[in-house]
Amino acid sequence: MTKDKRIRFPSGSYQAFYEGVLYKIDPENDTVEMTQKLNPRYSPESSEEAFNLANKLGVEGIQKRARLFSKLLLISILLFLFLMFFPVQPSTKSESFLLSAGRFLTIVSEIVFLYMFGYYKAITNYCMDSYCEKCRKHLVFEEFQVPLVKEESKIDAYTKTLTQYWHCINCGREDIKVEPQYIDHHHEKRQDNLKEDTCEECGEEHALEEYRNMDVLNYIFKKKIRYFKCRNCGYHEIRISKKFRII
Repeated sequence: MTKDKRIRFPSGSYQAFYEGVLYKIDPENDTVEMTQKLNPRYSPESSEEAFNLANKLGVEGIQKRARLFSKLLLISILLFLFLMFFPVQPSTKSESFLLSAGRFLTIVSEIVFLYMFGYYKAITNYCMDSYCEKCRKHLVFEEFQVPLVKEESKIDAYTKTLTQYWHCINCGREDIKVEPQYIDHHHEKRQDNLKEDTCEECGEEHALEEYRNMDVLNYIFKKKIRYFKCRNCGYHEIRISKKFRII
């Protein structure tokens, strides 16, 4: 159980920035937005490395190496399994040593091939993502703004979207993608009688109320979002709690 996060909105204020998240309250429509900036999909260092390698090997050359190391990885795994369940038991110490050495070498080769496959696969992904469909060139499509994740809470719904901003540095084409994200969500009934109902903004007793049902999000932990306001001065507050789920 972690300590609750408390996002405070003084009277007359409906925006607050807390731990990298921008919270916005719309009292008229009874909606709450939570927006967070993410890191770019590719760092400048990885983009430069992919660009240099593509100029050296070509995009097709990078793809061929990714396929090659994926096949070598599969072969090394099959060879290791064969040596692990070798049908004939070694009869001499030298045969036993060779079998153990073969198993060790296949494990080392698996690690090397896995690393090389992951490396060239990541470069291949960048080449595909940086391809512009309009001018039909690789390594020209890039992010011009960091991705944004937005969660919106309404009385009867809760949505989460990811927005990515790409453009082509060659022809100027822009592509802004808004993709819905899966969430496991449900509502829980608000508490009508609060133990602590004194507003910390104006000090009025029995003025703080939980004015809408709480949002519950299920990840590896359970996240509860509760919404409070003061009937006297208009102070708002959001409380967020997290605890591990018991399955």
